[in-house]
Amino acid sequence: MCGIAGAFGWTDDAVLSEMLAALSHRGPDDEGQYVDEDAGVMLGARRLSIVDPSGGAQPMYSEDGSVVAVCNGEIYNHRSLREWLRGEGHTFGTDCDVEVVVHLWEEVGERLVDHLDGMFAFSLWDAGSETLVLARDRIGIKPLYYGKTDRGLVWGSETPALLAAGVDPRLDPAGVYDYFRLEYTPAPTTLFEDVRKLPPGRVAVVSAEDPGESPFEAVSTRRYWSPPAGRVPAAEGFDGAARRLRELLDDAVDRRLMADVPVGAFLSGGLDSSAIVGLMSERVPDLKTFAVRFPDEGYDESGEARFVADHFGTDHYEVDVDLSSLDRLAAIAGRLSEPPSHVQFLPIVALSELARDRGVRVALSGGGADELFGGYYRYDVVPERRRRLARLPDLSFAVADAAASVAPVGRLPLRYFGGLRDDESVLRRINCGFNRLPEPEEYVETDVDESRSGIDEAIADAMDRAAYDDTAHRMTTYDLLYMLPDYVLFKTDHTSMLASLEVRVPFLDRRVVEFAHRLPPGYRFGGGRKALLKRAVADVVPDRIRSREKHGMGIPVHEWFRSDHDVVARWLTETNLEATPYLDAEGVLDRWREHRRGRANHGRMLWLALSFVVWYHEMVDRYRGRRAESRAVRRR
Repeated sequence: MCGIAGAFGWTDDAVLSEMLAALSHRGPDDEGQYVDEDAGVMLGARRLSIVDPSGGAQPMYSEDGSVVAVCNGEIYNHRSLREWLRGEGHTFGTDCDVEVVVHLWEEVGERLVDHLDGMFAFSLWDAGSETLVLARDRIGIKPLYYGKTDRGLVWGSETPALLAAGVDPRLDPAGVYDYFRLEYTPAPTTLFEDVRKLPPGRVAVVSAEDPGESPFEAVSTRRYWSPPAGRVPAAEGFDGAARRLRELLDDAVDRRLMADVPVGAFLSGGLDSSAIVGLMSERVPDLKTFAVRFPDEGYDESGEARFVADHFGTDHYEVDVDLSSLDRLAAIAGRLSEPPSHVQFLPIVALSELARDRGVRVALSGGGADELFGGYYRYDVVPERRRRLARLPDLSFAVADAAASVAPVGRLPLRYFGGLRDDESVLRRINCGFNRLPEPEEYVETDVDESRSGIDEAIADAMDRAAYDDTAHRMTTYDLLYMLPDYVLFKTDHTSMLASLEVRVPFLDRRVVEFAHRLPPGYRFGGGRKALLKRAVADVVPDRIRSREKHGMGIPVHEWFRSDHDVVARWLTETNLEATPYLDAEGVLDRWREHRRGRANHGRMLWLALSFVVWYHEMVDRYRGRRAESRAVRRR
């Protein structure tokens, strides 16, 4: 696990050091740099030592030193790849998993990504062919951003590294719109005009021979993976599918125990994390588990987590999260690539710090199971309501849509009803959060709407890549391609790495993902929520946990904005709001007043606004000042 950074078209040792300093939390153990002034290329890495701690320093080089790479993440099949590559005549100098990347490039070129099994984002430079390669894992577990400066192309694991290199921190109105509409920015969009995300399952090649007129034009991306179009034969039967899923989960957990440091687990007491802990307990002696405890019994699940920990005999630890956790918002937001769009960022940071302080460097989590096996309420309810309304004429939905834009009351149910017209409408109006009120247009001032924000392209992509003509399947396809990497996994990666903790997600093993995507909808969504997963782990997870309703990490954010907490009062002021681009100060304050008086529940919207304001002034303003100083020095 590392933080990586680099530049193409220019070099500056001091700038590379600044980029890596911005990523020091991702790799507190070591730093390595490669600079080729003649070629105009520099690569660097901050290392969190997980595999081969004593010998796995990055960058990694080929035998003759002509190929160099830095990688963030883990290559789980590196041992089998190493054996094959040795048979082809390659020589290895370390036991580190990252070393296979350079030798694979020598052996198969750009197709190396097809051979890699893991979570990764890497950059590779081939001096012989003067070719730069950037790549990201299939699901998007590890992030990779690239941007343009006045001097050339830059890239890194987090946007602060790019801003440290001189990328203009000017906000992108489309990204701002997406953030307030979706709570995330779907790749390749970011909140910055001059920064892009490399989407999951993509490889980008940059050639010195064809630099283009701007750094972005030099980047040629190719999609090397998408959810498979083939289907699992229904003849296998439900029980057969459950057995196959169990086999895949056993293997996924085995692979993610690859480490030369202690491995633990996050435990909420729900089905997903309990399944992972159960499978780990059979393989890891003295397993440590970690849970969050909330003071409000209506939100606290720590009792269920303790039950599971006792059942499996783990060494269990808990951390308290309450309203006082807001005191850390500025410190957290000021180090993130995007604002912490959900209040869950706070407990995940606390959980990650707890694991680190107890000597764990790697933690497994149950993330991804909801998106794969129908864990969200909407996957059940929306398809059922669509079936009930199937015979209504399109005009009924069109009238509801039109009325929703002008109705003084009842706008939310009207928008919801209009979104049930067809599957594309479901993705647009319901799955993408378009049913939430207030709408961004009521308190965000951009000239962007949904047709120009990039959301249309994301929806079309999900529709094209669905394997079944089924509403729930299309919803999960969109979530797998966009919501999962750009929201859920972004949240997990950035928060855990603030604590220098690596989090691995067995449910997002490529084989598990492909199997789930190909399952007939009746197996995947029928029989009750997560019925297939419950069958697959029935001999591991206690009945009490398998029969519980899903809760999620609930946090009383609505109540928090009715309190007099200093953080909220200090940041949500007219002065701060007016100094934050694209926010309508009066629109935000009006809704805060409505919320405090109990006339509406705007807690989620207020959290988005608060996080955006704090992030902008703590992170963006800092780099705006640095960029101005740097340009002034260069003019002298």
